[in-house]
Amino acid sequence: MTKTEAENSISRVKKYKVNRIGLMTPFKWLKEGFGDLKKALVPSLVYGLIFALVGLFLVFVATHNPIWSAALTTAFLLMGPFLAIGLYELSRQIEEGEKPCLLDSIKVIKQNLLSLGIFVVVLGFLLMLWLRVAALIAGIFFNDVELITKGWSVLFDGSRSAEFILFFTFFGFFVAQLAFSISVVSIPMLLHRKVDVITAITTSLLVIIKNPLAMLVWAVIIVGVIGLGMLPAFLGLVIALPIIGHASWHAYRDLVE
Repeated sequence: MTKTEAENSISRVKKYKVNRIGLMTPFKWLKEGFGDLKKALVPSLVYGLIFALVGLFLVFVATHNPIWSAALTTAFLLMGPFLAIGLYELSRQIEEGEKPCLLDSIKVIKQNLLSLGIFVVVLGFLLMLWLRVAALIAGIFFNDVELITKGWSVLFDGSRSAEFILFFTFFGFFVAQLAFSISVVSIPMLLHRKVDVITAITTSLLVIIKNPLAMLVWAVIIVGVIGLGMLPAFLGLVIALPIIGHASWHAYRDLVE
């Protein structure tokens, strides 16, 4: 990036004012997300079903290796902001008084394809980084034979378990926090205002800086809702992920003026 391009990106970020919000505002987003789910029930559930099936597939692929199963599930969630593109568009349609349309929500990706593609590359880099770190941590504490023969029980059996869970959780949290920080409003902004990737990511980071506690509450809500959705064999994601996707649109609308 040239100096001129960087200066242009900074000037565009300044143009988009980042609002301060109350600590409990994320709960309002959750309520609004549920409202959008009811208004666009069928297309939202279609997206939710796709999310659930992909999650089940990833677990099935790594069924004999609990480390890879956990890592792939986390990686899948890291891609959540991009996978929810259609849900953002459905919420926009509702906001504009239009009839929610599944086909139109799929076509919207063409509106800013280049910037969205670049952002996917950024998320993909984080995903690959996390998978490599997860494999490295697993290799330090366990061997492949143990993981395959003992399965999930190996994570809770022996003196190595506590150290492994600590390291795995710490690095997983770091990568997830980074992904959340750069994407909390980025993709809705890329779709709605057709800005460049630098502007979207910088605005997203400013949101975190300006509302650290409220964003912490929002992150906890996301983890809690998605976590509950994953419990009954990922089937709860059919509803949980659309609610979070719709709520994320309302988060973007409240946070970026």
